[in-house]
Amino acid sequence: MMTDALKKIVLDFDAALLDGVRSGANEDALRTLRDHAFDRLRAVKESPAPPCLEAVFDVAGEIGLKLNMALKVIKS
Repeated sequence: MMTDALKKIVLDFDAALLDGVRSGANEDALRTLRDHAFDRLRAVKESPAPPCLEAVFDVAGEIGLKLNMALKVIKS
């Protein structure tokens, strides 16, 4: 189950990624957005009441997939 904290990470990443693609961000800038989202994900995972590990991995996979799609868009 995705917690509110995980949902917020995904939504914030989605918004930042779309904004980056629209504004002409390069590959490094988009990867930096991913790294920031992963930092936030690690913080949630290491919190006193972390979500289940499966949910954390699902979010990490979703972030990675969306980054890959964005990278294909900027390279085309």
